[in-house]
Amino acid sequence: MAGDACILVTVLLTFATSVFGQETSSRCYYMTDAIPREPKPDDLPDLEWTGGWTDWPLIPAEPRDDVCINGWYPQLTSTSLGTIIIHMEEEIEGDVAIAKLNYDGSGTPEIVQPMVIGSFNLLSPEIRNENGAWYLYITNRQDYETPTMRRYTFDVRVPDETRAARVSLSIENIDDNDPIVRVLDACQVPELGEPRLTDCVYQVSDEDGRLSIEPMTFRLTSDREDVQIFYVEPAHITGDWFNMQITIGILSALNFESNPLHIFQITALDSWPNNHTVTVMVQVQNVEHRPPRWMEIFAVQQFDEMTEQQFQVRAIDGDTGIGKAIHYTLETDEEEDLFFIETLPGGHDGAIFSTAMIDVDRLRRDVFRLSLVAYKYDNVSFATPTPVVIIVNDINNKQPQPLQDEYTISIMEETPLSLNFAEPFGFYDEDLIYAQFLVEIQGENPPGVEQAFYIAPTAGFQNQTFAIGTQDHRMLDYEDVPFQNIKLKVIATDRDNTNFTGVAEVNVNLINWNDEEPIFEEDQLVVKFKETVPKDYHVGRLRAHDRDIGDSVVHSILGNANTFLRIDEETGDIYVTIDDAFDYHRQNEFNIQVRAQDTMSEPESRHTATAQLVIELEDVNNTPPTLRLPRVSPSVEENVPEGFEINREITATDPDTTAYLQFEIDWDTSFATKQGRDTNPVEFHGCVDIETIFPNPADTREAVGRVVAKEIRHNVTIDFEEFEFLYLTVRVRDLHTEDGRDYDESTFTIIIIDMNDNWPIWASGFLNQTFSIRERSSTGVVIGSVLATDIDGPLYNQVRYTIIPQEDTPEGLVQIHFVTGQITVDENGAIDADIPPRWHLNYTVIASDKCSEENEENCPPDPVFWDTLRDNVINIVDINNKVPAADLSRFNETVYIYENAPDFTNVVKIYSIDEDRDEIYHTVRYQINYAVNQRLRDFFAIDLDSGQVYVENTNNELLDRDRGEDQHRIFINLIDNFYSEGDGNRNVNTTEVLVILLDENDNAPELPTPEELSWSISENLQEGITLDGESDVIYAPDIDEEDTPNSHVGYAILAMTVTNRDLDTVPRLLNMLSPNNVTGFLQTAMPLRGYWGTYDISVLKKRLA
Repeated sequence: MAGDACILVTVLLTFATSVFGQETSSRCYYMTDAIPREPKPDDLPDLEWTGGWTDWPLIPAEPRDDVCINGWYPQLTSTSLGTIIIHMEEEIEGDVAIAKLNYDGSGTPEIVQPMVIGSFNLLSPEIRNENGAWYLYITNRQDYETPTMRRYTFDVRVPDETRAARVSLSIENIDDNDPIVRVLDACQVPELGEPRLTDCVYQVSDEDGRLSIEPMTFRLTSDREDVQIFYVEPAHITGDWFNMQITIGILSALNFESNPLHIFQITALDSWPNNHTVTVMVQVQNVEHRPPRWMEIFAVQQFDEMTEQQFQVRAIDGDTGIGKAIHYTLETDEEEDLFFIETLPGGHDGAIFSTAMIDVDRLRRDVFRLSLVAYKYDNVSFATPTPVVIIVNDINNKQPQPLQDEYTISIMEETPLSLNFAEPFGFYDEDLIYAQFLVEIQGENPPGVEQAFYIAPTAGFQNQTFAIGTQDHRMLDYEDVPFQNIKLKVIATDRDNTNFTGVAEVNVNLINWNDEEPIFEEDQLVVKFKETVPKDYHVGRLRAHDRDIGDSVVHSILGNANTFLRIDEETGDIYVTIDDAFDYHRQNEFNIQVRAQDTMSEPESRHTATAQLVIELEDVNNTPPTLRLPRVSPSVEENVPEGFEINREITATDPDTTAYLQFEIDWDTSFATKQGRDTNPVEFHGCVDIETIFPNPADTREAVGRVVAKEIRHNVTIDFEEFEFLYLTVRVRDLHTEDGRDYDESTFTIIIIDMNDNWPIWASGFLNQTFSIRERSSTGVVIGSVLATDIDGPLYNQVRYTIIPQEDTPEGLVQIHFVTGQITVDENGAIDADIPPRWHLNYTVIASDKCSEENEENCPPDPVFWDTLRDNVINIVDINNKVPAADLSRFNETVYIYENAPDFTNVVKIYSIDEDRDEIYHTVRYQINYAVNQRLRDFFAIDLDSGQVYVENTNNELLDRDRGEDQHRIFINLIDNFYSEGDGNRNVNTTEVLVILLDENDNAPELPTPEELSWSISENLQEGITLDGESDVIYAPDIDEEDTPNSHVGYAILAMTVTNRDLDTVPRLLNMLSPNNVTGFLQTAMPLRGYWGTYDISVLKKRLA
C-alpha cells in the first residue's frame, strides 16, 4: 500500500502541473509563492463570472483571507465542464466555505465519490444549503506537512446536469511550525586567540521548508553578558530548504579562569512568531599560560625556638583545566641549614616545609623572611613565589650574668655622687625576648649599708648598664670606722624565673675629707668688764672641736672686734689687743662673732662655725652703733610679691646723742645656698631690701630694720628652687659719727619655705610611646607605664596618676597605678575589639602633685596643686575569638534542582556571619565535608571564597533521582582565618543543605516483548467491546516519577496486518484505549463477523509529557 501511495502522489503531481500550466499569472500569488507570506492585497482583482452552472459552476463564497479562487478553466468533456482551482491555507479551525454553487435548482447537489485525488475522509467536504443557496464546505482541518493533505481533486454534480464541475483544491503551506535547533555535540573552544568562528556548528530545521528557512533569523540571549562575547553566523545548505546551519562565533578572547563554561540561549525565529530556543554550553578549553596558584599557604608561622617544625603547603596548576604536577623550592637569604622544602610524591599533594632547630639567642634575631616558590614540574618559567615570615618565639633558658664579677671604687665620704667604675657596671641576659631582669642592692658589710645607695634603673633587658649612686650620703661617714670599707652585693633576678640570678660584688672604700664642721663648747659667752681694761686683758675662752680624723680647728674673731681683741687660734682664749679699746658711750655692749674654721681641706672648701661673745661694758667710754638680730631666723614663702614684709625684728642702737642710724645690706659679702651649695649671685642679689624705721621719730639713736621682698626679674622675687637659705650681711651705720668706726654689721639668715609653684612635667621618653593590648586580656596584664617629674621640693614633688576614659571608651577597662604610673588591664576579659568594632581606647592620663594623704593634717601647708593632662591612645589588637555562623536568613536549607543537571549548575550560595573585627578573622571560606558522605564528591563542589555550591560531575555520572538517590544532604564547613594569619587561630562551624532532585522525563516506557502480548477473541464480538481481562492489559512501565506527566504513557495502533489469509484491505477493526495514562486496552471498532484470522498489530507507546 505504501508503494501505491507513493505512485498515487506522483500521478497527482503530474496532473496538477498540467492544470496549473494553463495559468498565465496567479491571482493567488500572495498565498502560494510569496516568501515570506504576504497579507491578502487590498486591490485583489475580482473574478468576472456570468451565466449559470455550465458557464461558472462554482463562484466565490463570502470573502476570506485564507481562501482564494484562482480561476475557472473550462475543459469540456463528456463528463466534465472544466476545473476550478481553489487555494486554502492549512490549519484553519472550524468548517470553511471555499465556494458557492452557481445553482438554484430544486435538486440536491452531491460530491462524487471516490475522489479523483486525495482521501475523502481526510478532507470531509460537504455541500450545505444556507438560506436557499448551496455552499461547498471543508470540514476537516488540513495539515500541509502531511503529504496526503496537500492536493485534492473531486467532482461536484448537480441534478439535471450531465456534466460535473471538477474542483482542484490546493492546501497552501503557512509558517506554522516551530523551527528546531539541534545541539547534539558539546561546544569546546580554546581560550585566548583572536575573534573568530569556532568549530561549533549546529543544524536548524523547519518543516515549513523554504517559507521558514529563507527568512530565518537568530537571537542570542544570556544572563551573564555572553552576548558581548558570542554571535551566531547562519548559513543555508544548497539544495536543502528544510535545513540550514549556524556557527558559533566569538567577538573577544575567552578566559578559562574567569569563566570556564558559558551558558546562553539561541532562539531561531521564522517569518511568523514561531521560535525555538535552545541552551548552548560553550566549554572553554584551558590553554597553558598561567603560573601555579597557592591553595594552602601561610603568611606567618610562629613557634618556640629549639624545636623542629613541619608545615604542609599546596599549590595547584593555575591552568586548572590542565592540572600539571607542581614542584617547590625556597628563596632565602638566610642560613641554608635552617629551612627546607620537599615536594610530596606525584606533585599534586603539595610539599612539606620544615625547619631545623633555631637558636634565636645565638642568632640574635627571631624573624626570618623567605619565599616559597611553586613551579610546574616541566617548566620552571611558570613559577609563583609567595613571601612568608617565620617568627621564632624566644624561650627563657638563660640567666642574667654580671659584666664583671667584682667592682672596686673609692669615693669621698658623705658626698652625694654616682659611682663611676673603671669598667661599665651592668648585667647581660642572652635571651632574646625573655631577657628582662630586676636588680637590687644588698649590703654585706656593714649591715644596712644598702640604704645609703640606689641603683638605676631597677630593671634591665639583654645587655644593660646601671648607675649606682648615693641616696643617703650621711650614712657614709669615714669617722664611723665600720663604714670605711663597704661591701655590697648587686643581684640581678630574671623577671620571669626568679631562680635565674646573677651576682656582682661591689667594694666601696671611703676617702676621708673635710666633711665635719667645727662645734663650739658653748654657743655664747657673755663677759663683763670695764671699758678701760688694758692691753692683753683675758676676756674669756670660746673653744670649738672638729670630728674629722686628723683635722684641727683655727679660731678667729669676725668683724671689727679683732681690732681690739685677739684670740688664740688653738685654745680659743680671747685677749684685748690695745689700750683704750672700749668706749661705753659709744657702745656699752658688744656681740662678737667668734669663728672656728677647720684646716683639713683647701681654704675655699673649709668649714666654719660661729659662736657669740657678748661683752657688756661697764660705762667708761662711747661706742659705735650696735646691731641686734632676732634669735630665730625668719622664714618666708617663695614667690611672695614685691614689698612683702619678711621681718622687722632687726634693731640697732647708738649711745651717742647725735647718732643717726641707717640699715643696709652688703651684697658683696651676702650669700645663698641650695642643698649646701652656693647659689649663683644672679639668682638672689637684690631679692630683698632693708628699710630703716625709727620707733620714735624724734630719737634716731634707736632704729628697726624692716626686711621686704623685691623683684629681681619680672614676677620673680624669692625662688626656693634656686636657694633654700639666704645669708644677708646686714649693716647698721651711724651717719653722724665723727671719729672711729661708724657701723656695726651681722649675718642675717632667712629660711625660704618651699611652695607648690611647679607642675608635673611628662618625661620626654614617655611622650612618644605606642600602647597596645590584645582584646580579652586578663586583669593585671601590663599595657605600659607613664612618668612625670616635678621640680618642686620634697613636700610638693610627689606625682600621683589617674586615668579617665574619653569619647566612647567604656569605663572599667584599664587602670593606672596611683604611684608608679603603670597602666594595666582592669576588668578581666572586658576589652572587646569586635562588638561594636573598636580599634582604640582613648584616655586622658592626669599627673597630679596634689597631696594624697588620707589625713589632710599630714599634708604640707600649701593647698595649691597642679594637674598635667595627656591624651593617651591604646591600640586594641584583634584576636580570632568569634566563630562563624551560617546566615540562614540569606539562603534556603532545602533547595530543588533537576536531575541530570550539567556541570557548574548553581545549587545554592552559602552566606555566613563572623563578628570578628579584622578582615583576616571575619572572612569566611567554605569546604564540603566529603568525609561525611564520599558520594557527594561525585556530584557537588563549592567555591572556597564565595560559598557557591554547584554541580560538578566528577565521575562521568549525572544526578539521577529515578534510581534511588532522589536527594542529597551536603555538609559544609565554615572556616574563618583559612590561611592561619594573624594569631594563627582558626574557627570552624558547620551547616548543611538538603538538595532535592526534581524529575525530568528522561526515561522511555518499556513495552513487553511481542511474545508477551497476544489475544484470542471471537469474531462474534460487536463494536465497542473492550478487552480488559487481566492478560489483555498492555503495560509499558516508565521509571520516572510516579503519578506525574513524566511517567504517563499513551498507546496507539500504528498498523494491523493479517498473516494467514488474503484480504484486499484491512479495516480498522480495533481501537486502543488508555484511560489511566498507565495501561492500554484494545476495543473493537466494528463488528468482527467475517474478519477471522491472525493479525499482527504494531503498537505505538508514547510518553505524554
